Amino acid sequence: MNTPELTTVRRTEKHSPVWLLSAARLMPERPPRFGVQILHGFSDKKERWFPFMQFIAACGGVAVIHDLRGFGATVPEGTDGKTAPADLGYSYETLLDDLDAVWRESLPEPDDLSRFLFGHGMGALIAGLYTAARPAEVTGLILSGLPHRERLVSPTLGWFALESVFTGDGACLPLLNRIAATCYNKGFTPEPASDGRYLWTTNDLAARYEFAADLVCCRDHPLGDYRNLLRLTRDFWRPSSWEKPGGIPVLCMAGESDPVSGGRKGMQRAVRFLGDMGFRAGSKVYPGMRHDLFMDTERETPYTDAMRFVLTRLPKRPAAPAPDPTEGTA
Repeated sequence: MNTPELTTVRRTEKHSPVWLLSAARLMPERPPRFGVQILHGFSDKKERWFPFMQFIAACGGVAVIHDLRGFGATVPEGTDGKTAPADLGYSYETLLDDLDAVWRESLPEPDDLSRFLFGHGMGALIAGLYTAARPAEVTGLILSGLPHRERLVSPTLGWFALESVFTGDGACLPLLNRIAATCYNKGFTPEPASDGRYLWTTNDLAARYEFAADLVCCRDHPLGDYRNLLRLTRDFWRPSSWEKPGGIPVLCMAGESDPVSGGRKGMQRAVRFLGDMGFRAGSKVYPGMRHDLFMDTERETPYTDAMRFVLTRLPKRPAAPAPDPTEGTA
């Protein structure tokens, strides 16, 4: 299998440091028929999605991904490597423009391809809000492990805002990070060989161990990261955030045992909400799978379903012109 090509996208904004977005692209062997832009989740990085990118390329598409600000190898220009990752929180206001910059710079002729957005977890929230704001840029939308609507989001945001007055958004609060890492483990029984961490993420024990050992993913996050995550959740589920997108197809995907998305009931609510917002929405729920269904033991099934959704929604190719029966005659 081919290895994705690593690139760097330089982003300059007013009154902000220059950021270097660490991105990757994988082209198919033949000219691509479509493009899929992947948005990873919270405490994630682009390299964990390379196997899915290889599957996309094998289906004839170009796959593009970047480390969101505050995650993976994306850093401000001039960072010397000694800055604590927790100091590099992402900015809520830059997320949508970053997507466009990576898409444009990763492809020689980005306007010629049907563009599908794939988002997982936090990335699903971003993908949805991008499509709500810029529907003309998106052919279809795949939302994996979409965080479900929480009644406590707004009160928690109020608490975080008050906490930020005293600590600043860059502060790492040990209790908050401990709660974030363990709050979804309730209801899962550890395997005999398991250390009991991140049970909610996947049935694949090796994938859980690899994730837990990755200091880029499993690190403490600043308060600002959690505030932005909750802002994304609040805005996704707020009807006033959405423009009517004109019937864009969307596929919601979740493991039945995913506490983040709410499993089958969460997907039913998501489909109803997105339908009310103007989408043509459907869902796939996977029995026994957990939050990271694209890293689960039966990951090939959601791989296939995601690509079937894309391939069946590509614009039809124009028919080849019929041969001229008089051509070549005297």
